[in-house]
Amino acid sequence: MGSVRPLKIHVRLYGVFRSVAKTGELDLNVTETTPTVKSVINELVSRQGSEALRQLILDGDNLDPRSNALIMVSGREIGTLEGLKTELRENDRLELLPVSHGG
Repeated sequence: MGSVRPLKIHVRLYGVFRSVAKTGELDLNVTETTPTVKSVINELVSRQGSEALRQLILDGDNLDPRSNALIMVSGREIGTLEGLKTELRENDRLELLPVSHGG
């Protein structure tokens, strides 16, 4: 029985996400067989260990990052893919750009 080889997903954070995470880029090694955008974002906020980052990225009511971030996978907005269910592959780039709300 073989072990699951981690997949490397490159994550880029912009704006306030980068400031709070104290890094603009990192590689996440995920062990899921078929990681999704949603699972990798959850892994990111968990590993960074910052409640401030979690609150900035994940909407407080439904924990959905789409209202707070423009999310791209290797240069394509996830709305043109499978949304949060988009499966990520080795060396994909997951980019999170903050969306500013005002009124």
